[in-house]
Amino acid sequence: MAQQLFSELRQECMGQSPQGDAHPAADLLAWGREFLPAHFHRPPSRLQGWLAAELDTWAPSGDSQRLGQKLNIIGPRGAAKSTLGSLAFPLRAAVEAREAYIWITSDTRHQAVMHLENLKLELSENQRLHRTYGTAAGRGPVWRADAIRLPNGVAIEAYGTGQRIRGYRRRAERPTLVICDDLQNDQHMVSATQRAASRRWFHGTLLKAGTKRTHVLHLATALHREALAIELTTTPGWHSRRFQAIERWPRNMLLWEEWESIYADLERADCRQQALEFYQRHRAAMDEGAELLWPEEEDLYTLMCLRAEGGRAAFEREKQSSPIQPDLCEWPESYFDGALWFADWPADLQVRVLALDPSQGRDDRRGDYSAFALVGIDRAGVLYVEADLARRPAPQMVADGADLCARFQPDAFGVEANQFQELLAGDFLAEFQRRNLLAHAVWTIDNRVNKRVRIRRLGPYLAARRVRFKADSPSTRLLVDQLRDFPIADHDDGPDALEMALRLAGELLGSRTAPDPLGNRLRLSD
Repeated sequence: MAQQLFSELRQECMGQSPQGDAHPAADLLAWGREFLPAHFHRPPSRLQGWLAAELDTWAPSGDSQRLGQKLNIIGPRGAAKSTLGSLAFPLRAAVEAREAYIWITSDTRHQAVMHLENLKLELSENQRLHRTYGTAAGRGPVWRADAIRLPNGVAIEAYGTGQRIRGYRRRAERPTLVICDDLQNDQHMVSATQRAASRRWFHGTLLKAGTKRTHVLHLATALHREALAIELTTTPGWHSRRFQAIERWPRNMLLWEEWESIYADLERADCRQQALEFYQRHRAAMDEGAELLWPEEEDLYTLMCLRAEGGRAAFEREKQSSPIQPDLCEWPESYFDGALWFADWPADLQVRVLALDPSQGRDDRRGDYSAFALVGIDRAGVLYVEADLARRPAPQMVADGADLCARFQPDAFGVEANQFQELLAGDFLAEFQRRNLLAHAVWTIDNRVNKRVRIRRLGPYLAARRVRFKADSPSTRLLVDQLRDFPIADHDDGPDALEMALRLAGELLGSRTAPDPLGNRLRLSD
């Protein structure tokens, strides 16, 4: 009955106005151009076109068959994500009564209130809306800074990350549409505690406030590799899409490097003019191959100037949706390009090893992973790697390790022996005996060299493109992310386990009596 009444109310809101304009544009982008021309005067970006098409498919809350959609968009700053997702979309949903109860959430309550203020401004002053939607677009009976209710009954409220919202509802209604606009801020780049707190609030409080019929739109710029937006790309039930300001780089980056040396030469008073003239002389070659997200708003030269001025780390984070800090990372991003992944383990592996970094010592940080690294080496000296990273107690660690040994059949299994962790070796040995896995030798590995120094030993293998990673393993992809961000990553358990596995493999190959050309290439001293 309530759905029928709401459907009738929506039809009434769409009824003919005194001026007779009763047929607004059917799709969201056209609607934005019609009612918000100041915001939609340029051709849409690829992000806007794709997002609008997705939102156009979302069923209204009055549809009895509706199931809630969860959409996660990662895009550059300045790509007009908010214009479409936090202004045009909820504004249309409100005046057409497509949604009964809308929440706008953001990093802080103040920021969420500002998004709501933009909606209030259009609702109270936009004459195009008034002519088409009549009183549905006007000031309603509730008109506060953080909450409004329109004459058609639609309610919109604003909340900040971490704000207490458990149990909030409007009469019997839970929110039918939740819009999340940049729930994390710049502080989350440096604070794992703040990232964890915002994740707990998002999953444990905000998402629990809706129902299975609630639509959720998450808009973000990825500030950190462990940002909420990045996490959602691998979270079941979410549909994610990542956009970059430069979708394809120019083919001739050497010319751009030469240009940047001119642009950044501050000893020249006219360095910017000289750089522009250099670009104009070589424009065809410097533009060739480039593809941009929104060339009408940010052309290639503008973007490359931003990259030179703000630094590559900031540009990757803010414009390329790639939250890395290459200037602080041990290895260049190029080490992780190309033929990095493998699908199936090769049949001709010369040695197989499994190593564990338990991360159970007194100096380890809360929330560290226990990391297993499976490494196989073929005759050509190529290393094949799979990882299993998880937060688990010691009994689960032992059970998982035995399972991995049964599957992988390593020649040796190594466990870090530092501090009380040497006790784990006995637990593993007992489990192996119980499951008839005694063929697997258990080694204790005593790490006396500083962890960062040990992990840096992986560099020559990465530089030589001799490492392949298991493509269908989320834990292995997490290991690659930890390698990319080393030494500034929040966690380095995966690289630590990988280094131990390679050291163990070197010991095995070096101890064999038969000549083995891999030994000299793999030996790692501690």
